[in-house]
Amino acid sequence: MDDIHANPFIDMQQVSYVYTRQQRKGHEEQRVQALRAINLSVRRGEYLVVLGHNGSGKSTLARLCNALLTPTSGRVLVAGMDTSDQTMQRAIRDKVGMIFQNPDNQIIATVVEDDVAWALTMRGLPTALIRERVEEAMEAVGISDLRERAPQQLSGGQKQRLAIAGVLALRPQCILADEATAQLDPLSRREIVALLHRLNRELGLTVIQITHLLEEAALAARIVILQQGRIVMEGPPIDIFSDLERLRRLKLAIPEPIELAARLREAGFPLAPDALTVEALAREMAH
Repeated sequence: MDDIHANPFIDMQQVSYVYTRQQRKGHEEQRVQALRAINLSVRRGEYLVVLGHNGSGKSTLARLCNALLTPTSGRVLVAGMDTSDQTMQRAIRDKVGMIFQNPDNQIIATVVEDDVAWALTMRGLPTALIRERVEEAMEAVGISDLRERAPQQLSGGQKQRLAIAGVLALRPQCILADEATAQLDPLSRREIVALLHRLNRELGLTVIQITHLLEEAALAARIVILQQGRIVMEGPPIDIFSDLERLRRLKLAIPEPIELAARLREAGFPLAPDALTVEALAREMAH
């Protein structure tokens, strides 16, 4: 695996971003600073979760990672390519595929199979290659049996799988999931997070998951927490979840398994520090 400092896949260097909004009265410009001097490196094959409540700068950071936005100051490098270089932006977006909160915004075709193929068709790839890639992508996300369905007949979780398949068919090196589970029920949310972890593990994809839900961060390799456009905490889950008071001050809801584990430790149960999920707690308690 790459040395994170020598050759990161994504490298944000002193990145700030300012939104400029037109005010109607008097046509004044209102400047809103979304990110402030962010330094962040992401390794190839890493599973990174970016946490923070609404308005912390999470989605801005996500869009800077695949050149949907370019920094107001500082620079972002993706596989060595500068996102501000317009000649590189198509190549950058091919490497970093993005999944959004509402899958309906990414679904274009009237049949599942055609939707997975759409971006490949637009790129003019040979039909046989498209068919092969579409098959692989549908298989990877578990929607092969839905190939002939109309997307509007799918559940929210199935639609999000379809959006992921469309991105996977392009063979990206990184999947950026921007609040991709926010509109899903708890079961579908867990299934999509499990799918992202499997793609990370089996295909070696770099995954950057943007969320406000701490429970989705428990199995990440590393967590970054944003507040008011700054990184305020960073580290593996075991370190982040060791300071629940600080997480509460950052207005993040503590998941029940982590609250339970903290209370059990206080009561004298010798739980492993990395017991951060219901399954891990059950294993510990069974010993």
